[in-house]
Amino acid sequence: MAMNTSAGVSCLSPMHRHSQRRPLLAGVLRGLVGALAVLPLAGCGFPVGTGSRIKVSEPPPSAQSTPSEPIMKALLCIHDSKVLNRIRFGIAVHSDGTGKSSYGYDGATGSFLPQGTTAIWASEAVIRAGGLSMNYYELNTERALRQFGGANLDQALSNQQQTRVPNFIISTAFTALDFLGGPSVDMRAGGIGPYYNVRGASLEVAAEMYRPGDRMTMAISSLNRQVFYRDAGVGVARLFGKGKGELVTGTIGFTDQQRLQEATRDVIALAVADVLASMPIVPDDCRRMVENLKGVHTRDAGK
Repeated sequence: MAMNTSAGVSCLSPMHRHSQRRPLLAGVLRGLVGALAVLPLAGCGFPVGTGSRIKVSEPPPSAQSTPSEPIMKALLCIHDSKVLNRIRFGIAVHSDGTGKSSYGYDGATGSFLPQGTTAIWASEAVIRAGGLSMNYYELNTERALRQFGGANLDQALSNQQQTRVPNFIISTAFTALDFLGGPSVDMRAGGIGPYYNVRGASLEVAAEMYRPGDRMTMAISSLNRQVFYRDAGVGVARLFGKGKGELVTGTIGFTDQQRLQEATRDVIALAVADVLASMPIVPDDCRRMVENLKGVHTRDAGK
């Protein structure tokens, strides 16, 4: 989740002031506005001549990204059983069936959800469960090898593929994305008071495992997850001082934006673990771990 803090104060002065009014409040407010304007520049430097560089703050260091710990434990349970060690799983192209796109805000990528590259997360889940993952979602590179390598290389690659046909195919997809409303409160007395807003999104992911050749469907998993956005703080819009006074407006608040695109990783990994756990060779204790995690997601979705 990301945490942003914002504060703003603006002052509007009447055209005519009483000569006897002390300018203390106006001076304090002007100083506060100036201080707030300088805050974003803290830690930054300015070029002083030709060839100098602007100094900016360092971003947080890189960190390893994995599914959440409970899902990792369920995949590790299947991995330690070694029942999938010799089973080959072809990973199909991940599809976005929601049809939802976004262009109207800063940082919009054109799609609310990650697209075909999401198949990498399905492949990772198979590997973490101990299975053999085969890439059937990125085909352009091999097509180029066959095209530029000539007939001999084309035949050699075809022979390798025919000798190692996947035992099963796993296909994943985003099947629904709905935006949710929530409570909205703005309660002020005398121009001062708190505000609170909640919005959210409901994401549905499906995974299917089928057998190549006769294309018999072996298992399907469908999971739902909700992601929330919260906005809270205190606002002010009030006249201070004697006479016509000074109009002071502004807010001090914070936002809690849960990550939508990264949140898809857990449901994809769990959906893949679910179809893998449907195989009779998977130990019962591993299957129970997956079932318990599905229960957690179901209860969260009902809140």
